[in-house]
Amino acid sequence: MKKLASFIFMFSVAALSVSAQRYTNARPVEEEWSSKPVFHPVPREFANEFAYVILNDISIDNRVDGKDLNSYINLHRIVKVLDDRGIENFKTLDLPVYFGTRVPLVRARVILPDGKTREIAKDMILVTRNAHGYWSIIIALEGMQKNTEIEYLIKEIHTASNFVTIPFQEMIPVVESHFSMSYPKNYFYEEKGYNGVPDIKDTLLKNRRRMAISLYDIPKLRPEPSSFYDLYTMRAELRLDHYFEENATNSIVEFKWDDLGRKFYDNYYKITDKEKAAVNEYLSELGVRPNGNAYENMKKIENGIKTTISEYAYIDYDDSREVLATKHIRNISVYDVSYDQTKNPLDSIIAKRSATSNGIIKLFVACFTQAGVDFEFGLAGDRHEHVFDSKFVNWNNLDEPLFYFPDFKKFLDPVRKLYRYPVVPEWVLNNKGVFCSIPPNGFVTGDLIKYRKITPMSEKETQSNIAAAVSFTKDMDALVDVSYSYTGYASANLREELATMTKEKQKDLVRDMVSFVRKPEDIEKYTISNETPDNFYKNKPLEITATVNTSALTEDAGKNYLFSIGKIIGKQQQLYNEDERRLPVDLDYPHTMTRTITLNLPVGCKVLNPEVLRMQAEYVNREVKPVIGFKSDYTLIADKKKGDKLVITVTEFYTQLHFSPEYYERYREIVNKAADFSKVALLISKKDEKREHRITKK
Repeated sequence: MKKLASFIFMFSVAALSVSAQRYTNARPVEEEWSSKPVFHPVPREFANEFAYVILNDISIDNRVDGKDLNSYINLHRIVKVLDDRGIENFKTLDLPVYFGTRVPLVRARVILPDGKTREIAKDMILVTRNAHGYWSIIIALEGMQKNTEIEYLIKEIHTASNFVTIPFQEMIPVVESHFSMSYPKNYFYEEKGYNGVPDIKDTLLKNRRRMAISLYDIPKLRPEPSSFYDLYTMRAELRLDHYFEENATNSIVEFKWDDLGRKFYDNYYKITDKEKAAVNEYLSELGVRPNGNAYENMKKIENGIKTTISEYAYIDYDDSREVLATKHIRNISVYDVSYDQTKNPLDSIIAKRSATSNGIIKLFVACFTQAGVDFEFGLAGDRHEHVFDSKFVNWNNLDEPLFYFPDFKKFLDPVRKLYRYPVVPEWVLNNKGVFCSIPPNGFVTGDLIKYRKITPMSEKETQSNIAAAVSFTKDMDALVDVSYSYTGYASANLREELATMTKEKQKDLVRDMVSFVRKPEDIEKYTISNETPDNFYKNKPLEITATVNTSALTEDAGKNYLFSIGKIIGKQQQLYNEDERRLPVDLDYPHTMTRTITLNLPVGCKVLNPEVLRMQAEYVNREVKPVIGFKSDYTLIADKKKGDKLVITVTEFYTQLHFSPEYYERYREIVNKAADFSKVALLISKKDEKREHRITKK
């Protein structure tokens, strides 16, 4: 349920965004588009870059139009592309547009190295909508050369946002970046800077409040493996703390955490007698008893809602008169959808078996309440982008609805149909959320909210395991029976994929998983079991088994064979050659990986280098407790009659999710041990035919 958080999403460009410079075409107050642009020399320190930002200038002017507060936004950017990679990255600008936005002006031009300026024709600037219904401005930039400058100016108007994020740092250097904002004097915004951006206060000038930030020579920040890039970029966040209603006495609207709790109550807890009656009938249908076991009731409610109530698909209100609901659900009129979106009447939702995401949440609240299940409803944020900050109230950083059960100490995601308690999206783990428990029979005063950390399940509850038994044909092709087993968070994405896949796509998934095969037909058969969501409740492993006959693992090496046993564990992340680490390491969730490979050797064959299977690396904390580690070992079971058996065990575990850069080398050592093992090859002696003949003769 990821959503656009603020207007800043308008300013993303392909994989890179564009920004700033000190000796630039920054516009004079009286001129927005310089008629004689200056061509900028390339600073020596940027000679090896593929592009850099000359200017990023964002200004927001919030004005009251009638009863609405609207944002009038100017975006002015200049970026220089220096080589073919830069041209490829910036040949098309894709600028997503905020909901309900008017765009009175779009201008773009390229300034060539010879000084010629080429303005982009209007027919090369398109406004289009993507598959999710979001609008974008697409600007095709033709005729670019190395050392070309791109400049564009966009004006937009839309409803003002109460919460705004302004990024300053990007994947390429930024020379100059400016942000300014003005708004009526009865509105009170606060700003907080992150990762080097200063905290600022507004000033009152000519009956309006204003704030501004200018930064220069911002270094590039490149993504690094196992890091949350957006979290560590330089950015400013702004929030509307409160405002006074014009021409009203002591009328104030606030945006505190407690006010968010009151919105929870207004949106989800208030229901009519008619709705209560419909919910009671629905609970009976689900087999929920009001005084029954709370845990069993919780499961019945979750499974029931997620299997009987469909969430409305995306609706193109401009072009479509009907909502195409999911399979097994009849079409619903736009009028019904619009009504449900506004009111979310539970009797209507239950009757039609369709709802908006907010309607589904409201139904969960009513069902839990009337079934006597103790719960708290709340919102959590994406830790890839923000760490929860209780002192800087930003509602927009919370977009993942969750239920918390004080009796069970775990969480439930109500809107992900293919998740089940207690698995929630990994991006909320280790972050905090705002939760509240409000009596349904009346509103309470005082503090309504609690901050709760979304503590992940242990590494033992989330496992990605492999069990493989290997034998050989007469030609020493490998016959492998392999099983992949996933529990906890590791099974969540796979279960979602499998639920929406055709049989042919499932075959492709298995082929990708069994990465050591040479060609698809090497997989003779496969099975998939425990893939349905109800298996989450008992954490029953999702299992994919395959029978493989492949020549891809064995090579002839003169008097011996070379068997690539490490390939059976699949491709591993590699951190061999890297520049100095700048970003912390952040992992998705605690997990353990256990791989057991049983190698059944032909009679007369021996492994000549079993010692290569022994590897170990471990990182312990101050309490001398291992927090991450890798270990591989083997046991040899000798058998002259049936052939030797080599049992290899490989264990890798991660209990800690965050490592600051100074501890990166310890993390890197563990990861590279797994990568090293994936390259291990065993030297297997060929049969001693004469010796085997003597044994047979005896």
